[in-house]
Amino acid sequence: MTPLVSVILTSYNKPLTIASAIESVLNQTYSNWELFIMDDNSSKEIVAIIKKYLTDSRISYFNSHVLDSERYKTTRYATLINEAISKSRGDYLTYLTDDNIFLPNRLETMVYYLQHPNIDIVYSNQLVKWVDERTGRQREGVRRVSGQLKNAAGRVDHCSVMHTRTIAEKVFKKYGSYWDDHPDNWNFGDAVFWNRLTEFNSFYPIRKLLDIAWKGDDSFQKLYTYMPKIIPDGTLVRGLSNDVYVIDKQQRRKISPKVFQQLHYDPHKVVRIPDPFLFKYKEGEVIDSQIFKNSKLFPNHKLIKSNENSSLYYMQKNKKHLFRNSKALQDFHFHHQVPVKLANSFLHQIPDGTTIEELNDTTTFLPNGVLYKCENSFYICLNNCLHSIEEVVAKKLKQSITNPVIIQPQLLLHFKQGEPIEFRL
Repeated sequence: MTPLVSVILTSYNKPLTIASAIESVLNQTYSNWELFIMDDNSSKEIVAIIKKYLTDSRISYFNSHVLDSERYKTTRYATLINEAISKSRGDYLTYLTDDNIFLPNRLETMVYYLQHPNIDIVYSNQLVKWVDERTGRQREGVRRVSGQLKNAAGRVDHCSVMHTRTIAEKVFKKYGSYWDDHPDNWNFGDAVFWNRLTEFNSFYPIRKLLDIAWKGDDSFQKLYTYMPKIIPDGTLVRGLSNDVYVIDKQQRRKISPKVFQQLHYDPHKVVRIPDPFLFKYKEGEVIDSQIFKNSKLFPNHKLIKSNENSSLYYMQKNKKHLFRNSKALQDFHFHHQVPVKLANSFLHQIPDGTTIEELNDTTTFLPNGVLYKCENSFYICLNNCLHSIEEVVAKKLKQSITNPVIIQPQLLLHFKQGEPIEFRL
């Protein structure tokens, strides 16, 4: 009897590669398979692409219809995989993502090895192609098998694995689930599942290249790496769509393209982040033309001035903070920024905040959104509380690590020290 293979394809907004992933299953030399396309409420464009393939009776399509506001609450691909396993009928289970393709002999080769009575899990070599979408340049390398593995966590990509249903059911019996979809596992859900599997058997190597992974600018691993748990206010962000937001009072505020230019935002400062972490932030008021009519809607962390005089202010906590003089402006590195000119009558509607004085050892107020450096450590000030920030995280957030505001150790004594802004696996 020919074993049935259940292929579980998780999908979310990859219009350039989803069709290739599906077709790589259709092109298999092994024909006894069922494909579960588990889409996580992608765009209409993705749904239209997927539906073209549903004439094949072996293909089943499920849309999670998950709300954006719910995405961060579980490791979504693990949630989808668990659902698919419960629906599947295959003797063997294998995984695919929408930016990966199987080579034609992938299923046939793995089925051959799994028919050995002592083998429950197999993995193969994988060709990884990194693509710079701005320049079109590509580089590639092979993730090679490392022999029989009793510890596969972090060493094997989940698109390079096939295992028996028998071992999956052993995992379920012990843990009450197959994959662990706790939100802490976003970047290593497969590693956690591998640890569960290897409690019962080891990973057997197949020294053949059987799949190709594409790693573009929007790959989850690239977007997730060095992203802190808390994104500081004033950071420009976007997910997979072209919509740009600014984090303002820990809400995401969408910026209209026209107002983006009017407020002199820098497009090079926009940080790409995974959608689940973008949608974790509650959506605030849109930043559009209405901000010039209602001062309460005007965004924070902008340099502003009256169109009638030369005084400069910094918006913070919905108050305008006057720069005492040009030296104060330079000390905090605002002298290169282009201020937003506002009508004097509009400016008067914004409450006054603490004046920003020249930087010295007795300074008691620091503007938010500025990168500070004391000796070898970087800091960001949030509401007059200094938070240390890892250099790699500062770079991720498009902070200017080559031109920070230098502060002396004595000044640190004047300010509370907040929770570090760091990247945690």
